[in-house]
Amino acid sequence: MLPSYPLTQSSRRALERATDVVGIPKAFRPEPLVAQEMAEFYSDSLDRQRANFLLRRLKDDLLESAGQGFFFQGVLYGNRGTGKSTEINRLLDEAAIKEKFVVIRLDALAELNPQTFSVADVLLLLLANLIERCEVKCGELGKAFHEAATMTADLQQTFAPFFPELQGKEQVTKTTGGSGEIGILQFVKLGIRVEGQRKVDSVIPRETLAELSAVLERQIGIAAERLPEYELLVIGENFDKEQIPQALLHDTFVQYASVLRALRLHLLFTLPVPFVHSFGEQLSFRRENRYPVYDVPVCSQDHSRDDAGCQALIELLQKRADLDRVFAKDALELMLRASGGDLYRLFAIVVNSGRLARYRYEDHPSSEHRVLRTDVETAVREQLGIFRNELGTTPNDLDGIPWDVKLKKLLDIYESRRAASVPDPALYQLLRRRAVLFFNGRGRYGVHPLAVEILREQLGGGRRFKYRGGGLDLTP
Repeated sequence: MLPSYPLTQSSRRALERATDVVGIPKAFRPEPLVAQEMAEFYSDSLDRQRANFLLRRLKDDLLESAGQGFFFQGVLYGNRGTGKSTEINRLLDEAAIKEKFVVIRLDALAELNPQTFSVADVLLLLLANLIERCEVKCGELGKAFHEAATMTADLQQTFAPFFPELQGKEQVTKTTGGSGEIGILQFVKLGIRVEGQRKVDSVIPRETLAELSAVLERQIGIAAERLPEYELLVIGENFDKEQIPQALLHDTFVQYASVLRALRLHLLFTLPVPFVHSFGEQLSFRRENRYPVYDVPVCSQDHSRDDAGCQALIELLQKRADLDRVFAKDALELMLRASGGDLYRLFAIVVNSGRLARYRYEDHPSSEHRVLRTDVETAVREQLGIFRNELGTTPNDLDGIPWDVKLKKLLDIYESRRAASVPDPALYQLLRRRAVLFFNGRGRYGVHPLAVEILREQLGGGRRFKYRGGGLDLTP
């Protein structure tokens, strides 16, 4: 499997549609599609299957807010592997969005310390990225961004409590000239990424946030004067990932939510499903600006194959590979089922199965030179082991939900018992672990096929559980 951290544009290689097992890794890279890849590799099949007009709603709400003089503040929420980042990239590639907004992107995994960041770190990162992005945008327009030096100088005293070393570095850049301003910003961003919350422990939070907000407002004002034809749109990505403890999200988007809400910026953040549900009334994002990205079902409520969901995934895969040449039909079917509609897991299974198929063919040239069900079963069993371990209690869990409580919740959802969909800590934990899936707008939850296998392992043969399908049905 390829590394999960985002690739930089300089190192990113072009996708290539696979025509054999050797080409699978290049075709199924687990990264969001970018603008230049959309025409060849994007499929709108998942969007059509969800039928909630996500891109059009986001675009309309952003443009209408800007047109009416309001600041848009929205949240995009869905499970991992539903394609949220790709949909954001599609949105930002819309001509009307590019004409209206300068986009400042914040990546919680690549630019913050996901285990320790605070709202102060988010503001510091926003300050640095705002200056960098404005300089880039002015360059695109053929303008010189002389304000970068003024903006960075204004930040010196603000950054000092967090980065004592910066005073010396600032003086060096002033005396030597050159592009020192951006060098300082890179130094600050490295500190934010490596140190996180530890560097603000000794600073009074409310005073610090007030000072940061005031400085940020000044920078926003400078940017608005320099680029009067544009509005500023902040995209906060990967705040929905499991690596981030819920307590940090609570501090940023609940306890100190007013700090972000007061900024003269348009905001769109990605957040986890259970967090949005559990703090619904306390979130500052208006309900009409909360956009769910639903899971795509591979099994229906009666545990039979969901033909529409599977077809949507097949159409997506057809963009990446010649399916008949690369996969046996029963192998493809098992990959769809084992993924549970999670694109990240689907791509991981495809890549691992492809390598196993290549190794098999190299050792036995008389065998088929494509992915067979036996290859997929081996890859899926590995995924099942990882999945089983993830269902336990982890250090990021706010409350240690006992295993028997989780097991009962899985069983209740599998049996479609009415009370099963009522939110409680067990449901939120299972959603966070992707053991429970989040479908359509009618409040239906489903058990991931890998979790169905866990139910069979734990309860099979007893009177409490009757298997009705929806699992993996692996060869004994």
